[in-house]
Amino acid sequence: MNGKRAALAISLFALVYISTCLNGVRGEENSSAIQERFQIVVGEWLNFFQANLEWFASTIVSFMKYAVKTLYFAVGLAGFVMWASGFSRYTGKKLIIGAIAMAIVSEMLL
Repeated sequence: MNGKRAALAISLFALVYISTCLNGVRGEENSSAIQERFQIVVGEWLNFFQANLEWFASTIVSFMKYAVKTLYFAVGLAGFVMWASGFSRYTGKKLIIGAIAMAIVSEMLL
């Protein structure tokens, strides 16, 4: 049912924009004017989607940076506590090394 609604919404938007293109010409019979108006509207649409996609991508990257920093800090802290307390020195040492490796890789990639 949702697929039908999405298809109907896309069809409605397409009809509205095509009619907008046709109304923008205001009775001119010149097909090149209609084509030019259509290209302008589609170009504006694509610019809108591109701007929103760039914003979304930058938001996702900044969230990933924050999440990875939080993760390697927590792993490093847990490793330090395990190593310093003597609870499990080997595991704590491995966690600290893993946190340092995660920090280096994430700072290089992100």
